[in-house]
Amino acid sequence: MAKYRKTKDEVNRFLEDVKAIILKGTNLQINNKPWKGNRVNKTLTYMAETGISLEDIKNVVYELKLPNYSYTADETNAYFKEEQVWIFGITKNMVDKEEDLYIKLKIRVFENKFLLIMSFHPEEPGVYNKKLEFPYKA
Repeated sequence: MAKYRKTKDEVNRFLEDVKAIILKGTNLQINNKPWKGNRVNKTLTYMAETGISLEDIKNVVYELKLPNYSYTADETNAYFKEEQVWIFGITKNMVDKEEDLYIKLKIRVFENKFLLIMSFHPEEPGVYNKKLEFPYKA
């Protein structure tokens, strides 16, 4: 997965679109369905373990700002190889403890823009070999 950094203006425009979709209340989907095979859906597992809801997740995603941006990457799914995913991190108190959250978002354009919350779970530095870095954090 090739990683690259978007400009501050590009990140801010992406987040404006994300927030507009959330406020509209439609065209939003979270990846919380079981996956086929032996792969674990970390978002679904995190929701089940903590009892957090889609509303909780939407509220956290709505709070994202430029300093929470980590990087952008090309989609690895062969069906959507022309699309990009945007990676963010934020520290939030979720169910009585502070957690460094890993959030992966994508906006797909059909007739309208459609927000996919692809990942929402605690950051796992061991999986990615290091913690997320935030190029625009003050």
